Amino acid sequence: MQPSLNYPYPDQARDDILRMIPEDGRVIGSIGCGSGATEWELIKTGRQVHGVDVEANAIELAARRLTSARVVAGDELQPFAPDSLDGLILADVIEHLPRAWDRLARFTLCVKPGGWVAISVPNMRNLKVLWTFMVRGDWPEEPIGIFDATHLQVLSVSRLERWCRLAGLRPERWFDKYLSAATPRSRWLRAADALSGRIFHEWFQMQLQVLARRV
Repeated sequence: MQPSLNYPYPDQARDDILRMIPEDGRVIGSIGCGSGATEWELIKTGRQVHGVDVEANAIELAARRLTSARVVAGDELQPFAPDSLDGLILADVIEHLPRAWDRLARFTLCVKPGGWVAISVPNMRNLKVLWTFMVRGDWPEEPIGIFDATHLQVLSVSRLERWCRLAGLRPERWFDKYLSAATPRSRWLRAADALSGRIFHEWFQMQLQVLARRV
């Protein structure tokens, strides 16, 4: 069930996000939860998940799935109380925000010291961007994906690492994300990455995904 015909993101759980969630942490927040399909899987394991999103139609469905869900303004700096969460999910959210490095620091304050933040962002330093922008000279405006027209930030490993450090986060584990595991192109990217000794590893990644801890 799609939460809205105008809502561009699919109403389905993301396994790539779920694999990032550690065993610890009972009370979890999710900023940009959408319809809550991914977070719903955590609810089923007995965790509390509180979601927020700017899209009212998506939140209408999320509210039926999660512990709580509410609409927030796009410029809300701290959607959860300080030190109130064991963990926080930021699944492809911060690339849409102005001064996202400052917003990440404010979001981190919602997590207890020692708690975790799962971050997923598009990797702008990859082969698709290299071909589309550097070779073809174009930067298309697409509804979803790496060229999502609503993206405001250009992310790389170095930039995300710096943002984490400034926010008081220590990266604990990075996750590979090529394309959907079922696609031939994804298998080709994995093979090419391995054969090259992972020297150009970042160029093969479509997403940057890291689990970090609040220091």
